[in-house]
Amino acid sequence: MTKPVVRGVIFDCDGVLVDTETLACRVLTEQLCGYGCDMDMQKTHDLFIGGTLAMVPPKMKDLFGIALPEDWLSECYSRTFTAFRNDLEPYADLVPILDLLDAKGIPMAVGSNGPHDKMEVSLGKVGLKERFNGNICSAHDVANAKPHPDVYLLAAKKIGVPISECVVVDDSQSGVRAGAASGATTIGLVDITPADMLRAAGADYIASDHKELNALLDDWLTGS
Repeated sequence: MTKPVVRGVIFDCDGVLVDTETLACRVLTEQLCGYGCDMDMQKTHDLFIGGTLAMVPPKMKDLFGIALPEDWLSECYSRTFTAFRNDLEPYADLVPILDLLDAKGIPMAVGSNGPHDKMEVSLGKVGLKERFNGNICSAHDVANAKPHPDVYLLAAKKIGVPISECVVVDDSQSGVRAGAASGATTIGLVDITPADMLRAAGADYIASDHKELNALLDDWLTGS
């Protein structure tokens, strides 16, 4: 198979750069249960991981007939940020990937459905924020969140690389769909979502973990 042209790499944030998804899922599950919603971690993951928090109130109303309080979102962010500050850890094998891309002169960006303040906390906590030179894009910056491609198209524009020459790395079905729709070479990184679901969503390649992602990018960039 011909190696993709790689002139830029765009990473999703949660579940790719920082191991936030389990923490965020736990916080949201506990909060929704406190409102009387019959939720558990698996339900929360299946319904909301890779989406946006705007999806939560209508889904709870539909499933349980429960209207969330007006301040539910601010409470969710407060609880989530506290959990991040106390418990968030970096992926052990991520930094060598960023070092490889820096050594090859490949610009990097972040494209996430999450808001900027969440990424400020999570990326700042694990010391990654400065690695991206301000090229951090949120779905709040564009018209449509993932699975639409808007945030990845914006990220490619920020680093000045045609999207067709970018690699997108995402761990969710909606994110992989966004990467595929954007025209980027899309890698599904296995975290919570299984490989077969990432393939079905349109991933061009699968990496089972960060070490495999590093090896894949290193192979593509050999001779670059």
